[in-house]
Amino acid sequence: MATAQILIVEDERIIALELARRLRQLGYTVASPVSSGTEAIHEAQALHPDLVLMDIGLKGTMTGVEAGEAIRAQLQIPVVYVTAYAPENLLPSDQTTEPRLYIRKPFNEQQLRATLERALAGSPYGDT
Repeated sequence: MATAQILIVEDERIIALELARRLRQLGYTVASPVSSGTEAIHEAQALHPDLVLMDIGLKGTMTGVEAGEAIRAQLQIPVVYVTAYAPENLLPSDQTTEPRLYIRKPFNEQQLRATLERALAGSPYGDT
């Protein structure tokens, strides 16, 4: 079985590199991290990864949630949001009824693995 390819969207380089390291240790293939919502959409269109790990607090004009919604709508790729905030920030908006899968910072490898496995299996709920 091939390993899942994950696209990391994180605007803080150190965090992106640490996430990539942790994902590789868990056996995932990691695409080069990108730092903006626009880049995330373009990379997702080009690579069609199995999953996108998306920080919600991106710098720039597009939030991580906006980019993630665009990726899910256009490409049907699961998105796991990374947040330090309360889950209310990730409740579905009036424009979507789909729940958002997220993981709250700080998290450990076990939480990360469980959340990614849930997303890759098609479960849209909750944080770990």
